[in-house]
Amino acid sequence: MARTFGQGESKVTLVLAKYAPGISMEVVVSGKPLKSGRSRSFAYSFDPADEIEEERVLFGDTDKGGTVWQFHAQLIPDDTLEARADRDSSPPALREVETAIAERTESLTISVGRSDPVVLHFTGFGQGLEAMDVCLDDLVRSWGYDPEVQRSLATRPKAKGDMSDWFRGGVYPTMAMRKGLSGSIGYRLAINEKGRVTDCVIQSNYSDPAFSESVCDGFTRNARFEPARNAAGEAVKSYSANRVLFLAS
Repeated sequence: MARTFGQGESKVTLVLAKYAPGISMEVVVSGKPLKSGRSRSFAYSFDPADEIEEERVLFGDTDKGGTVWQFHAQLIPDDTLEARADRDSSPPALREVETAIAERTESLTISVGRSDPVVLHFTGFGQGLEAMDVCLDDLVRSWGYDPEVQRSLATRPKAKGDMSDWFRGGVYPTMAMRKGLSGSIGYRLAINEKGRVTDCVIQSNYSDPAFSESVCDGFTRNARFEPARNAAGEAVKSYSANRVLFLAS
């Protein structure tokens, strides 16, 4: 979903994207009102929820003198997820919770450094997410999976060990490190019944292309998963979609 707010020097563009079913979404906001100066502090809130200070955020300058910020967010608060841990936390149930929250959400507030907060007002957020869910089901089908089967899995693929160990030693692209570049790489893995990665697809990359190669190389060489299982306990093919964040020191 994409929308532009304001005009001229006050124009701000907002893009919300999901690359796989789930509650996490990618948020990209850009415009001159979002210039940060020397400060790199960043916070947001999908009102009326509480403000969240986001440390894992990427930023850069646009060719028109503005600043673009990219981060990941979720509408369902962590405390709500924790409260549902002992109840129904299946994908369909969480989808209903997310849609209900979206229908009450009327704005997104962005706070950058000491600048005045930027408030983006909108309507129809719930309808937009419902339409996105339909598109995501079609996307899952294009990957060769039945979305209903994937939603009904008893367990999804689970990494064996610490995933950060798969990316140690020489994974950060040399030139990107020298230039001080950070990167947020969205990926999707195809995982077979034995828990092996059979394919790696980069779904989004907001930095140097070399990051994409490093991510897929790390997964195909080192990744080990417990396979997904259906209600009968049988191992089945599935996928895992997430992101790897490279932060320059």
